[in-house]
Amino acid sequence: MRFCKSFVIVLLGLGCAVAARAQAGVYVGFQATDLRGITCFDPQGQCSSAGGKVNPQGFQAGAYYDFRNIGPMRLGIDLRGGTEHSNKSATSSGGGSDTTGFNNVLLGVRGSFHTRYQWMNPYVQVSAGYAKSNATLPFGAIAPGSVVPNPPRLEDNFLMYEGFAGFNIHIFPMIDLRPIELGIGNMNRFGSGGTVDGPASIGVMSIGAAVVFHMPTSR
Repeated sequence: MRFCKSFVIVLLGLGCAVAARAQAGVYVGFQATDLRGITCFDPQGQCSSAGGKVNPQGFQAGAYYDFRNIGPMRLGIDLRGGTEHSNKSATSSGGGSDTTGFNNVLLGVRGSFHTRYQWMNPYVQVSAGYAKSNATLPFGAIAPGSVVPNPPRLEDNFLMYEGFAGFNIHIFPMIDLRPIELGIGNMNRFGSGGTVDGPASIGVMSIGAAVVFHMPTSR
């Protein structure tokens, strides 16, 4: 929750900074992520999320600024982040509210394209950044040395990179609908993990949708 609040504050500040500029906007929406290639530690092989994968879902928000035209493409940058959760685990048979957590912040380069249809604006993007998750850890793993009641869960740090493709549909002068965005990438763990931990590299696939708010002159 603290991660979500901090990121929203950053986005609001960025949104205010670019509000008077052309070719800029912010977006909020939903995203579901498939984290795969995870080891199941259950002795019976009966993890609550089967197949070595888990599917957290949740909130996504971001801001972009397009600053240069290159032929039919408009080049820009994008800052995004999200917080997602699942009530299942790919590492054990345990489950319950927020069993698996997944947070990320990514910075990337994007290219949007003009088409013959003025109402549609496709784009592609490559992003990289930081992610934090307990997806590869056994259920219930806690931070080393914790002695307080309800100690914080142990989470791994990851370098994350992902490519995205999607399109926006123009519905109002300052509002677009992003009906679908698809992403594929990977996460690599860095730093020390738990005593028992899963693979250091896991695959990432995502699908999302959002509402985009932009200045009228940004089209």
